[in-house]
Amino acid sequence: MRISDFLKRYHLHGSLINNVEYDSTTKRVSLETELCKWLQFDYDETKDPEMIEGFIVFEDVTYFETDCVKDFDADEILEVVLVSSNQLFEKVKIATDGVNIIIIEAGDVDWHPL
Repeated sequence: MRISDFLKRYHLHGSLINNVEYDSTTKRVSLETELCKWLQFDYDETKDPEMIEGFIVFEDVTYFETDCVKDFDADEILEVVLVSSNQLFEKVKIATDGVNIIIIEAGDVDWHPL
């Protein structure tokens, strides 16, 4: 799905990033994430755990940048902003409490629970 649609569907604030991998050959960025399930619209407190592990996977990546000053280690997502958008690609900026910034421009993104 488009990044803008993904951000409407998933609330990322407070979720944790444990690792970031970029593969320039496949044009894929994968964020190993502990998603705050309790902040999602479909959360059912009687059966769902508060956090779920999985991956946010960006496909057709045309731009990837991080100013990673340290390895990601349960960095809490503080802000997610859609930076730009056109018919094919959208760019998102993700800021964490570990003073890491990630900028990704991609054609597709999705959540893959473990």
